[in-house]
Amino acid sequence: MQSLAPPDGMPRSLAVDASALGELHRSAERGSPEALSQVAQQFEALFLGMVLDSMRSASPGDGLGESSGTELYRQLLDRQIAQDIAAGRGLGFARMVVEQLGGATDSAASTPEVPGPEPRALAPGQFLREVLPQARRAADQIGVDPLALVAQAALESGWGGHLPRRPDGSSSFNLFGIKADSSWQGPRAVAQTLEVEDGVAVRKTQVFRAYPDYASAFDDYARLVGTAPRYGAARANAGDATRYLAELQAAGYATDPAYAQKVGRVLAQLSLEGTGA
Repeated sequence: MQSLAPPDGMPRSLAVDASALGELHRSAERGSPEALSQVAQQFEALFLGMVLDSMRSASPGDGLGESSGTELYRQLLDRQIAQDIAAGRGLGFARMVVEQLGGATDSAASTPEVPGPEPRALAPGQFLREVLPQARRAADQIGVDPLALVAQAALESGWGGHLPRRPDGSSSFNLFGIKADSSWQGPRAVAQTLEVEDGVAVRKTQVFRAYPDYASAFDDYARLVGTAPRYGAARANAGDATRYLAELQAAGYATDPAYAQKVGRVLAQLSLEGTGA
């Protein structure tokens, strides 16, 4: 995908957000209630992202330890936080946007309320105890350290707190961010993600696989990585978790250029928790 060049002085990530919002707005003007709701949600996410940018700019930073990679990671994190807030209960701006664009806030055009409790991130030790048995079974099929799979699941899902949700609001249990392509015949969930394209963070709406439980998510991950030819080099280096993660990234498992390093840091954190769960 060709990256969008922002005007001089405008942050590149903000230009991408504005472009996506403009496209949704045009769809809403064509009379799509679904697009109208998405416009409202995107506006709120964009506003929250600008607030977070302002807060970052006003802070002194971390000093000499900062790098361009650190700044990119912060931007990605801030965008995800803003999107997660807007996709959940939000702060009320989405409802106002729906009203301004002519939508009925007491109908299906409203920003939908998600039934049931919001997902809650677990503490590292609690997350480890929750998924380690399933991770061990899946890791045995690949020959990799099960903690490497737990670390991947923790990073992808925000320690279980940021899972794609089905249309009815229930959890997809998709811990690994596996997308639903044409070969997937099971249930699906839709969520917005940040993909890095040509060094630029781009927000996209993606369709993900949905599972009945965490065990099914681990089993599907093991089938995918254990059989897909593109992950052959990762399987060949499964005995070394660091090499395994690097080969997964090289094979295109994730678009984030620092994906393997980030999973590696989570793995180091989990190693301190021990494997007695």
